[in-house]
This record gives sequence, C-alpha cells and structure tokens, in this order.
Amino acid sequence: MSESPQKAGGEARAESLSREERRQIAKSAAEARWNKRKQLAESEEVPFATHQGNIYVGGLSLDCYVLEDGTRAFHKRGMAKALGLKSAGGNAFLKTVQGKSVATQIDEDLASRIDNPFYFRAINGDVAHGYDAEVLVEVCKAVKRAADQGKLSQAQEPLAQQASAILNAFAKVGVAAVIDEATGFQEVRGPDALRLLVEQYIEQEKREWAKEFPDEYYDELNRMFGSKRLTQTKTGKVIQNRPQHFAKFTRTYIYHPLENGTVLEELDRINPKLGSNGNRRSRFHQHLTEGYGIQKLKQQVQEVLTLMKVSDTTTQFKKLFAKRFKTSYQPDLFD
Repeated sequence: MSESPQKAGGEARAESLSREERRQIAKSAAEARWNKRKQLAESEEVPFATHQGNIYVGGLSLDCYVLEDGTRAFHKRGMAKALGLKSAGGNAFLKTVQGKSVATQIDEDLASRIDNPFYFRAINGDVAHGYDAEVLVEVCKAVKRAADQGKLSQAQEPLAQQASAILNAFAKVGVAAVIDEATGFQEVRGPDALRLLVEQYIEQEKREWAKEFPDEYYDELNRMFGSKRLTQTKTGKVIQNRPQHFAKFTRTYIYHPLENGTVLEELDRINPKLGSNGNRRSRFHQHLTEGYGIQKLKQQVQEVLTLMKVSDTTTQFKKLFAKRFKTSYQPDLFD
C-alpha cells in the first residue's frame, strides 16, 4: 500500500529537522495540550464525575465514572487497557480501532464517537479524556465481527479474545449496571437512570414459560410455614404443595427487592391482575430478560433460599432478611 502524500511529506519534514528542533516541537505540543487541559479545568462547561470506582472484567481492573449528567464513562487510556493493548495510551486505542481490519466493522456513528472523545473532570479535579461506556461494548462487537470474518491477523488474536471476554461479562449485566454498582451510583440515581435500568430487566416480548424457581424453594417454604410438602388435586394427582400465600411471600421477598420495588411496579403494569380471581395472563419471570433480568432473579431466589434454610420460623426468617437487606422488620406479616 502506497503512503499518502501527507504522511510522506511529514516524514520528509521530520528528517530535515535537527534533534533540538524536534525536541522543541514536541515540547510546544505538550505545552499546548497542558494549556488546553488547564483551560478546561477552569471552565464550568466541562462535566464532572460525581462517582468513581473500579470494575473487574476480562482479568483487568478498569477505572469507571458516572458524570453529573448520568453518562457512564471510561477513561480514554482505560479503553486501550480494556482491550489488552501493550500500550495503555489513548493513541494505542485509536490506532487499533482505526486500523483497516477493525475499521471495516465500525459504522459512521460509532466512528464519530471514537473520533470525538469528551473531556470531564474526575473526582480528584483532574481533567480527563473519556468515552461513553457503551463505546467500549460497541468496539468489542466490531472486533468480534472482524475476527469472525477472518479479518484479524494472528497477532491480533488476543484482541479478539479480550473483546469476547468483555462482551461475555456484560451479557449478564449491562455495562451501565456494572458501573453503577462499582461506583455506588445505584444508591442515588435519578428516575431517568432508574427507568433505563428497569428496561434491562424487562423483555420486550414475553418469553416462553421456563422453570425459574427450584422445587427446593417451595419445600423450604412448606417447612418454614409448617405445611405439608405434597398435596393432592381433585383428580387424585399428588403434586408439590404451593398455597396462595406463597405467591405473596415471593412477591414480597423475591420481586420487591429488585431495584426497591420499581421492577415489580413495572411487572404489575404490563402483567396486571384480570377479573375478580386476581389471576394474571402469565408469570412475572416470563417478562424478565434472558440475561440481566433472569440473572438478578436467580440471585435473589438463592439469597432468600439460603436464609430460609437457616430459619426455623417465618419470624426468624424476616429478622434475617431485614438484617441482610437492611429493611424494616414487620412482625405481623405472614404471622
């Protein structure tokens, strides 16, 4: 591939300069960058980070931020580090994604976002160069597509492996939720941020029924409530005993803790009770997303199941639950 006239001219000019002249040019460029950062640091227009933390993905620890406008961000250098590049500098990241093998898989919108990182003020007051966290996800998808199409060289195979590791990590819990938990932003996020998070729980189309609550869950409920484990239907069939108040227990201790009731509120809205008998068209968990929603549901079921196993009564369970999840104790509930 022939070199561009601009590149050839630049190299010729560099060769004609003395060592001192090149040093002075580099010094001037560094001073210009420093002055720009200083101006930005004094400017009120630069958004500041309200929360900062670390996430662990792909075997690496990455600094992450939440800005005052709710943007979840990574430092520009962190983008290079996330991809496992030898150089952790921001220029290494740009050089990699703008290379021919990966660039063919990047659309115009993503290319524009990559070419235009934003400045923000970190917690310590320093001005940093960053990207919206979703840019990292989209870049990893582009790298994976390039690998699937055989466009990456052998030397770039580690790049594809790292991209896959990041995508696998964020497949279960979205990148925004990971950053929220790492920075503590989940405790203070506003209605808009919470609405976006709830959308990660809810499936656009109702999924086919799948068993998400193990039999052990209901066995422990029967033991704790002192009821029989098995019951008989009118036709004589013996089945696991699941009285109506188990549904109320599940609603209170499984679904309500998901984002402090906001997920349950949305499930009630899209899957309301029908008629006087209070039945619903489908089970709540059928409306949860395969990745994030179901993963969080299973995690909560396991937490509650563990507490039930060490509880002899519902009163003891509720005290342990209140301690574990820092909720108020209601002794009259289910007693």
